[in-house]
Amino acid sequence: MEKQNPKQITRKSFLTIIAVCLSAIGGLWFVKFRNFISGKIIGPDPEIGHRIRSNKNRDSYLASGSENSETIDVLILGAGVSGLSTGYYLRRFGFSNFKILELESESGGNSKSGKNEVGSYPWGAHYLPQPSEESVLVRKFLEENRVIVGKDKRGNPVFDERYLCFDPEERIFYQGKWNEGLFPGGGTDSAAGIEERKFKELIRYWRNKRGKDGKKAFTIPIDLSSRDPEILKLDRIHFFEYIKEQGFSSRELFWFLDYSVRDDFGGSMDTVSAWIGLHYFCSRPVDENGEDLTLLTWPEGNGFLVNRLKDGLENRIQTRTLVERVLSSGTKRGRFEVRTYSVETKKQRSIFCDSIVYALPSFTRKYVLGETSGLTDGLTYSPWMVANLTVDRVPAGKGIPPCWDNVVYQSPSLGYIVSTHQDLRAGRERSVLTYYHAFGQKDTVSTRKRMMKTSWSEWKDSILSDLKKPHPDIEKRVSRIDVAVYAHAMIRPVPGFIWGEQRRKLALSYPHLHFAHSDLSGISIFEESLLRGHEAALKILGEKKI
Repeated sequence: MEKQNPKQITRKSFLTIIAVCLSAIGGLWFVKFRNFISGKIIGPDPEIGHRIRSNKNRDSYLASGSENSETIDVLILGAGVSGLSTGYYLRRFGFSNFKILELESESGGNSKSGKNEVGSYPWGAHYLPQPSEESVLVRKFLEENRVIVGKDKRGNPVFDERYLCFDPEERIFYQGKWNEGLFPGGGTDSAAGIEERKFKELIRYWRNKRGKDGKKAFTIPIDLSSRDPEILKLDRIHFFEYIKEQGFSSRELFWFLDYSVRDDFGGSMDTVSAWIGLHYFCSRPVDENGEDLTLLTWPEGNGFLVNRLKDGLENRIQTRTLVERVLSSGTKRGRFEVRTYSVETKKQRSIFCDSIVYALPSFTRKYVLGETSGLTDGLTYSPWMVANLTVDRVPAGKGIPPCWDNVVYQSPSLGYIVSTHQDLRAGRERSVLTYYHAFGQKDTVSTRKRMMKTSWSEWKDSILSDLKKPHPDIEKRVSRIDVAVYAHAMIRPVPGFIWGEQRRKLALSYPHLHFAHSDLSGISIFEESLLRGHEAALKILGEKKI
């Protein structure tokens, strides 16, 4: 038998060595690149939206030949929740000769959602409080769509349990660990805990308060609230001023209240009114102990509700269409000529109609309708950034386990929600975290300009830097971050707006032109948007005598 040279390498040995080397190289490659994060900025294109400000686009339309125009009875401008609600109720009442125009590629406005290989997630609003007795329209809508499935012995609604937020619901990263609830230091004998109890007493007083007219001080819908002047005067001062006058002083309470109004209104304590600050805490139903009822939520957030609104309307929604101008037509084809611009074809087109529901943000009226009264002057809109982070597993951290809503004390952001929280699939680890940042500063114009110049890479670094405080390993968990920037996300209820003349006048119809947007309520919530769409639909039906 031939003796093998110890320096000679057999084919089998060679292949083994190659396999080991390749494995090692692959491992090194993975270590080097495992933290690579992809993503992009999505959402509204400011350049397209700003076309409405340019006079040069208004007179460039061709003569309205049949190939360049169409005619329809009712045109709904905007496919946010208010516009979709208008279509939803027109259809339910048997009227079908309408079309909805939307600039974005997806309808839903602040309640739209997205989906990837992990699942669905929100791009904005992500929950709905259980509706109060006053929210008759919302309760009926939830019944129609099998979210409310019955009533208990007291006549209270019974909800499909799949849509009630699962425990654990909320946590806050405070003093180096995750704590239950969203109030920092809540439920303790600390100075913060004492002030929390005092604040709850104040809220209990206002929740039970009725004005001289016998109405509750704070309700949803807003316009059912008391008009007692002693209560309405709270709308003339800032929330921060009112809370200081009540003798509160702990930084934890002030942070919590500021977080709360940023979360719902996009404004800070020193930019929104005291009336709306109290409304946030006092208008929603509570249990016998005064605790908030379990919220309604879905993986896609309020995109679930949007999908119910537009069910059956898909062929009536025209997306990627900018409404540039509304004019009196002066022809037999309809009272109005609506001039549009197609984002896809880059062509302008006219649509003639007899009636319009204007469900676009109110600040656009001076450009689209050519209003010169100054009615929309001074309206303030809060800028927002929303990001969706795809992660290999939900980050835990020290303290209580991950919840649906996860907030970091003294963070400039609003924290994140876990889109897979309502998912009961066993063994699931991958998830999408929806991260929110409301810019509550008074100077919204400068904030907006900075946001528009911020690159995806800068947004990514800012988000990860914020989340590293509670989750030092977050960068290793994330594979993708998509960012949406909303320059005019929602109307801000500054002092004097909720109960001032401007809001009242904004809601007044013109002949055959009606307004339907949450701006008219002063806050951007589903309940108010649904109501505005319903009211507009009734006005249209009244004109058509249906």
